[in-house]
Amino acid sequence: MTMLTFAVLVDGENASQAEYASMLDEVEKYGTVAIKWVYADWTSRHQSGWQDILHETASSPKQQFHYGKDAADHALVMDAIELISNNPRINAVCIVSSDGGFYSLAQRIREHGLHVMAIGRENTPERFRKACHNFVFTKNLSKAAECLNHSDLDSLLHEAYQRCAEKNEPVYLGDLGKTLKLFDSSFDPRNYGFLSLKKLIKGKKHLFEIVDEREDRCFIALNTNTVFESGESLQGTVRKWDGIRKFGFITSDKGDFHFKAEAIKENEKIVKEGAEVNFQQSKVVASDQLNKDYCPSAINIKLVK
Repeated sequence: MTMLTFAVLVDGENASQAEYASMLDEVEKYGTVAIKWVYADWTSRHQSGWQDILHETASSPKQQFHYGKDAADHALVMDAIELISNNPRINAVCIVSSDGGFYSLAQRIREHGLHVMAIGRENTPERFRKACHNFVFTKNLSKAAECLNHSDLDSLLHEAYQRCAEKNEPVYLGDLGKTLKLFDSSFDPRNYGFLSLKKLIKGKKHLFEIVDEREDRCFIALNTNTVFESGESLQGTVRKWDGIRKFGFITSDKGDFHFKAEAIKENEKIVKEGAEVNFQQSKVVASDQLNKDYCPSAINIKLVK
C-alpha cells in the first residue's frame, strides 16, 4: 500500500484553532504530514488566537488580505493546485474547512489521482463531503464521541457487507471499512459511540459474527441465525433516492425502510424523492430478537397510481 504524504491546508477563518492540534493528530493516523499551511488575514485581531498553536505545531501562516470576498479561500485553492501539479512528494491533501465551496477543489485533487481528506463540522454541505475519500467530523476528534441513534446504520453495514461478499466471503474487516467509506465518506464508528470498526461490528451480533480474529486481521460473516422474510404491504413516501449508488429510503407510518434499485417493480427512472409508493417490508430477524434501531428493507416497490 502506498504511504500517504499529506499537505494540510487550513481555512483559518473557518476552522477552530482550539481543535487544530487534534486535527493534525487525526491526519497522522493515515500518513505523514509534510506541509501545514494555515490561511487567513493575520492582521485581523480575530485571528490572534492562532499565534501560539501555529508555533507549537510548526505550521506556516499564509497571509491573505481581504482584497474581496473569500480571498483566503482563493489563495488556498491556488496553492493546492500548484502543489498537486508540481510537488511529486505530495500524494494526499487534507482540507480543513466546513465551507462547501471547496468541493470543486476536492474533486479536482481526486481527479488528479491523489487522496483527498477533509475535516469539518457536521453542517458541511454534502457535495463537499462526497467529493472526498475521507471526511472526518470535528466532533469525532475527541475520543468521547456521543452515541447517535441512526436507524439506517444496520442497512448501511449490511449493504457494504454484501458488496464485499461478491468478491470474497467471509469478508475482511479492512475491506468492509473501505466499502463503507465508498458509500459514505463521512462514515466513522465514533459517530455511533465506538472507537473502531471492529468494536462496532462486535456490537452488532444480531447481524455479524467474527469467524477469524488475529492481531493483524479480522474476518466476519453474516450471523447464521439471521434470515430474511417478507412482510405486510405498506404505503409510504420516498424520502431519499441515490440514482448513482442505486439505493434509497422510504418513510411510512411504520418507520423508515431501505431499498435497492432491484426492489423497484417499474422503471427506476420514475422513482423520485417525494413519490408515493406501495411496497412490502423485508426485515432481518435475529435469534435474539430484532435490534430496535434496525432499518428494514422494502421490496416489490410500485408507484401509487
